[in-house]
Formats: sequence, C-alpha cells, structure tokens
Amino acid sequence: MSDTKKFPSRPRFALISAITLAAVSMGLGQTVAAQTPASELESEFLLELLLDVDPQVDAGHTSIAPVTGGTFSGPGIKGTVHPGGADWITQGTGHRSLDVRITLETDDGEFIYMSYTGVIRSGDDGLYWRVRPIFQTASEKYDWLNHIVCIGKNKQVAGKVAYDVFRIL
Repeated sequence: MSDTKKFPSRPRFALISAITLAAVSMGLGQTVAAQTPASELESEFLLELLLDVDPQVDAGHTSIAPVTGGTFSGPGIKGTVHPGGADWITQGTGHRSLDVRITLETDDGEFIYMSYTGVIRSGDDGLYWRVRPIFQTASEKYDWLNHIVCIGKNKQVAGKVAYDVFRIL
C-alpha cells in the first residue's frame, strides 16, 4: 500500500465544489427567508373589559390593587367581573409588570377564570400598556376561550381600568 493520498479527479472535484456551493447558497437563502414574515398577524375584537379597582396597597416593589368588580362585553359574550381578584403591579427598571387574576361570570351563568400579565411603560411615544390574557373555563359553550391567544390594549375610561382585548387569528 502506498502512503500517497488519492485526490478526486478534476471532473469529480468540480462536481463536489458545485454541490457544496449550491448547499451553502441554499442555506443562506433559508436564513434570509426566516427573517421575512410568512404572513401578517391578524386579529379580531373579542371584548371590552372594564374593571373597578380599590386604591393600591403598597408592598415594597409590588403594589396590589384589589379588583372589586366590573363588566365585559363583546360579540357573543357579556357579563360581570366578580369582586375578589387583584392586580399585582411590580416596579421594574423603566416599566411596571402586571399580574392580574379575576373571575368572570357570563350573563348566562357560566364562570371563566381570566388571568393576564402585561407591561406598562411611558416614553417619548406616550404610554405603552399591553396585556396577554389567558382564559380557563369548564363551560362547554365557552370552551373555545381555552384555545385562543389574545392581546389587550389599555384605553382611557373614567374611573376604570379598561382594555380592548383582541383574539389573534
């Protein structure tokens, strides 16, 4: 046996080079494509949520705002917010984090547990206040709430903490 290394023939080397170049090009193309959205994010209005809250209780870096009631309404869903929930507001660097837990009762007597987290910050572009609601219910009629993703946006309503909540499609 000889210790000399066998190199591919010139045509074979050209073929290997072409395949390598094609593979690298395809990989770069996939990286660029992964940075381009496949579609626009769509949403539809789900409900308006109006909360009644008591003054905040100071607990250090976290304040607690008891939720004393409220209402919600949207296409095909309407009801009241039970007292007993709360909003835990934690001060961060340049923002506040929200952690809210409330019980909803629909006008037809079904119960829905709603929790949401969110962020509040103010900047040159004004107040940014967004929430991420999650719903849980044993109701067959409202079971669809268990399987959706939502985003809420604060709005100004005198004497209330208010949101328009949108279902992401």
